[in-house]
Amino acid sequence: MKSKNMFIVAIIIGVVSGFLSTHGFSLGWYNLVFWGIVGVGTGLFCPDKKTALWTGTLYGFCLSLSFLFSGFQGVSSKFLVFTVFSLGLSVVGAIGGLTASCTGYWIRKNRLKSS
Repeated sequence: MKSKNMFIVAIIIGVVSGFLSTHGFSLGWYNLVFWGIVGVGTGLFCPDKKTALWTGTLYGFCLSLSFLFSGFQGVSSKFLVFTVFSLGLSVVGAIGGLTASCTGYWIRKNRLKSS
């Protein structure tokens, strides 16, 4: 798959996974396992390392942001503070997504070498 398409797919998967984790099924800390598996899955389809890095970063950032915003139940006066807080936490999510996607790419790369 082309890199540009992978980036779009990663954003969509991140947003959908974050939303589903809030509204579709709330698994508590098991969400982290689900998010990690999905992140590794995105890395399995990346054609090169650079794409895996960017795909994972976009996936993790969008996942965290959509998860936090879809679960926001505060008052409108706290929305700005929550937005800044969410953006900061989404950077941490981006690091997690990057790690998961690169793991998937590493698995793919090493599996192809041994074949």
